[in-house]
Amino acid sequence: MKIYATGTTGTIGKHLQNRVKQLEVDLAARDFELPAEVYESGNCVLHLAGLVGPQLVEEDLEYSHQVNVVSTERLGRQFLQSSSNRLVYVSTSHVYKPSLSTIKESDPISPQNTYARQKREAEIVLSELFSQEPERLCIARVFSVLDWDVASFTLGGGIAKLCDESSSYILNNCDDVRDFLTPKTIAGALLEISKSSDLSGVINVCSSQGLTVGEAARTMLAGSKVEVPEGRMKAGSSSNPFVVGDNSKLRAALPNLDLSWVPSTRT
Repeated sequence: MKIYATGTTGTIGKHLQNRVKQLEVDLAARDFELPAEVYESGNCVLHLAGLVGPQLVEEDLEYSHQVNVVSTERLGRQFLQSSSNRLVYVSTSHVYKPSLSTIKESDPISPQNTYARQKREAEIVLSELFSQEPERLCIARVFSVLDWDVASFTLGGGIAKLCDESSSYILNNCDDVRDFLTPKTIAGALLEISKSSDLSGVINVCSSQGLTVGEAARTMLAGSKVEVPEGRMKAGSSSNPFVVGDNSKLRAALPNLDLSWVPSTRT
């Protein structure tokens, strides 16, 4: 069995570069074709690539829709028609309706921004394509991604700014509760999901352990021997104060999978 993955230069995908076959697809092109070897019996495609984050998506809605939705549909259609293999599509917990309870895969959907709406649209398109063979599609909804090796516009990027004594950056909403995993741990989970023919449908990829943003920031700073900057971490909550997932479905299928958040040391 071979696993072909898109998006192997991204935050999560870079941790898979030596563990999968890198599938280079220009998602901005309307006429791309998957290589023939992808369709060989027993292979799996892990579709990680896409334009990530509300800010980047809003900068060019036509381009982001082409990359995140239209090209995902094209990839799924080609793969469905030319093989009998599995497709694992990486989505986001942002598609869920805000809740103060632990989120299960069956919980209500209500995307809160354009990025989440595009991911949900792609989920729907793929689910419709694979409706006659649902066992061939797995939608992995990833919760909060946090470590030092993440994009500057994310929480991890904000925590990194706290290490700069010359910066005036303030980390707000430190009472928000989130469900964190590192990009490396998520990559490992996605790899095992791709290997498992028993997994299909929607799967939450998360730790199931709630931690406040402030606690997470202090853990990362202390682990890298950085003192918590005075006055630059503010209490308070956002409009979505609690995002914690239920990973029992994933744990039932892969009981030995490591789903704990252990941040790396800042270099």
